[in-house]
Amino acid sequence: MAALQEHVDPGDTDGAAARRGILPLHDFRLACGSLLADGALAWQSWGPQRAPVVVVLGGISAGRDIGTWWTAQCGPARALDPRRFRLISIDWLGGSGESSGPRDDREFPPVDSIDQAHAILLLLNHLGIGRVDAVVGASYGACVGQCLAGLLGHRLGRLIAIGAAHRASPWALALRTLQRAGIESATTKHGRRDALVRARQLAVLGYRTPGELEDRFGESDPSSGVLGWLVAHGERFASRFSAASFLCLSRSLDHHLCEPETIAAATTVVAIDEDLLVPLALAREFVRRIGSHAELVRITSPFGHDAFLKEEGAIATIIQSCLSAEIPA
Repeated sequence: MAALQEHVDPGDTDGAAARRGILPLHDFRLACGSLLADGALAWQSWGPQRAPVVVVLGGISAGRDIGTWWTAQCGPARALDPRRFRLISIDWLGGSGESSGPRDDREFPPVDSIDQAHAILLLLNHLGIGRVDAVVGASYGACVGQCLAGLLGHRLGRLIAIGAAHRASPWALALRTLQRAGIESATTKHGRRDALVRARQLAVLGYRTPGELEDRFGESDPSSGVLGWLVAHGERFASRFSAASFLCLSRSLDHHLCEPETIAAATTVVAIDEDLLVPLALAREFVRRIGSHAELVRITSPFGHDAFLKEEGAIATIIQSCLSAEIPA
């Protein structure tokens, strides 16, 4: 049985200590019907406990330590400043973090984006948080954020959804199916790891754009240029992520389906014109279906889907603008 654990990091000199814990999820029923009898959700709360609450969620490889994967936006003097906000984040169910997920690369029950949202809702209630001032989600985190917004209703002030819509695009679904195919057909542990490397390499190509790769590697030796770049990405990912976790969360992205009409909070949907995974037309449909309390903000970037990580200034400006409207200084 998962034990309730909480830990406060030392060095709380600026009011921005990170509190980390494991929330037991007893008899947690997944959308697929499977039961996690002794589930667990790993979480982090960063910032003063009485500060405005902002839930921060990233891609499938992101976790509760937002100060490592989104350093451009999360930290002192950043758009998401833990001295001003209480930042709540989790390790994904089904991922390779400390939440319940595949262990020893074994398969895990299917996890839906609504399952992640239900777990976060349990966490917020456990922490005694009634009002959530904002949910900021990017990529998979924006899919989960949509579902969480639907569950929270008027308890949520604002949703900021970056690089995601209410359903998967056919192109993204097809690309992820090809990524998983090699892993699913591998018969050995070593073969699954090699297939995971290749899957990540293919995923990275979908995150970027042909123009960005041409500008960056066009005249270079392929072995030390684009091919070396792909090798580094694949190996780095496989060193910290299991094949079973990748399969679980990749499928979760494919099955994401949100009813935009259920979102009551003021919503900002950030679309990247060059995003291969989330076409602009789909983002527009998402905003239209939410209603008059939603807005579409477009940015242009050669980094495509990865703009939420790479376009640091533009993303910071959007987040700061939304939060200042919702939470006056």
